Amino acid sequence: MRIRVLGRLRVEGAGGAALPRRARQVLGVLAARHDRLVTKDALADAVWGDDLPGNHVAALEQYVSLLRKALQPGRGRAGSFIVTGDGGYRFSTERAALDLAELRAATRRAEELPPGSAARLADRQRVLDLVEGPPFEQEDTAWAAAVRLEVREATQAALVELGETAVGTAPERALRLARTAVEADGYLERAYRIAMRAAAALGRHDEALRWYQRCRATLSAELGLEPAPETRRLYRELVGLRPVAPRATDPVPFAGRAAELELILADPPVRILHLAGPPGAGKSAVLAELVRRAPGRVGTGTAAAAVGPLRLSWLRSALAQLGAGEPLLALLDAAAAGSRTLTRPELEDLAVPLDRAGPVLLAIDDAQELDAGSVAELAWLHQRCPRLGIVAAYRYPHALAGRPLGALPADLVLRLAPLNPEEIGDAAYERSGGIPALVCVADRPAGVGRAVAMHVARLRTAWMPGGAWDVLRLCAALGTLRVEQLARLTGTALPEVLDHVDRLVHAHLLAEGPGGHVRHRSGLVRDAVAEQLSTAHATHLRDRLASA
Repeated sequence: MRIRVLGRLRVEGAGGAALPRRARQVLGVLAARHDRLVTKDALADAVWGDDLPGNHVAALEQYVSLLRKALQPGRGRAGSFIVTGDGGYRFSTERAALDLAELRAATRRAEELPPGSAARLADRQRVLDLVEGPPFEQEDTAWAAAVRLEVREATQAALVELGETAVGTAPERALRLARTAVEADGYLERAYRIAMRAAAALGRHDEALRWYQRCRATLSAELGLEPAPETRRLYRELVGLRPVAPRATDPVPFAGRAAELELILADPPVRILHLAGPPGAGKSAVLAELVRRAPGRVGTGTAAAAVGPLRLSWLRSALAQLGAGEPLLALLDAAAAGSRTLTRPELEDLAVPLDRAGPVLLAIDDAQELDAGSVAELAWLHQRCPRLGIVAAYRYPHALAGRPLGALPADLVLRLAPLNPEEIGDAAYERSGGIPALVCVADRPAGVGRAVAMHVARLRTAWMPGGAWDVLRLCAALGTLRVEQLARLTGTALPEVLDHVDRLVHAHLLAEGPGGHVRHRSGLVRDAVAEQLSTAHATHLRDRLASA
């Protein structure tokens, strides 16, 4: 049996019905203090706090009995993972696996190993693979808050160390890890420095500087502090255009998307084109290829960090690529510093480099993050410049719900499908499933490919119910399955399983076969997800499938 608390509480390989709230709390406290005796008084204090019932010992004994019967029916008290001790109980990880215990062990091992060693990095990656979300998120108690802080610190340590290691060899991954770390803790300067170095290694100099500006704005506004000397020193190096260490490997050449690129670069352009695709679909690569194919005609920027004093950073980057002079860029800097929208005369000035005889494209990555002022300014430029095309790239159309960009209706929505074998070759297609982010790592060492694949799979399923991940795991462990088999193995109604399959197929993580069969589309994703299952668990699933 395996108990997961890093995210939604789940018990794998257990019998019985759903647990009442108090029983889940008892299980949570014992899991948080696994392999240690928790006295009945301490356990009651953690579960009830100041509302301690008069018969709390009897109530605890009842809940422990319920947990034993529900989770390990037939085992009896002597074989239960909840071991009775001297006046209390102990969660034994020798009798039931616990993801929190595995995280603590991986973190402890990593801290004892030499920095940069393969074993240490593997343990750091194990931490990221284990964490699906904050533990005990529904519990507003001191014991739960302490565990959440512990897991957050372990996760941040893993993100930062793996990010620093990846800057020289896999800057794309380093940037993703740094972004995740900053989103979780906006004061973590090491993560900002990783993002700056990774963006510079990718040749995205403006983005590297924006990461510093975001760091400085956050620290100043919320803590009244300036960035650390090391961060300021790195910023000065980037401003001075000092050489950045070359990438260890040549970039993967751009493949496919011929029809999409031809459509976007058409003359006249589609006035407002939305470019949609799930994480890893290659939206950013398409925008970069547009700039390469039509230099001086295409300006790109990203709205992901365009907040507060950086609100106009995306437009500044795009106009600089289109050849805007220093006065126009200074105009944008002044408006951004004042946190205000652009005036009509300022917009007229900005329209000059956009209102040409030939077509011009403004392309915005992560466009769902544009604020209302930016969308209004875009709409004005769209009306003012008849040869201007606007390309707004984002992950899913539903991401626009309630967002300002929804007020800028598209003339065309272009959805990026996976690449096909003719574009990338059969071997790369088998490994990647045609997902561009995985094509880039299809020939890298296996550990690198699986790490990127797991990250892509997590991002693509983040909006789905938890049952979708269970389907993905079963297909990874057992191979091609019928939906009826998935329903039996998960104990879920067939219509609900079909909903999960629909979402996973739409996300290009599963592929369909004849007769209601589904399988993993990408060998890398399959291997990464299967790696999460122990041999014992996979054997148990195969036995269940054989007997079903």
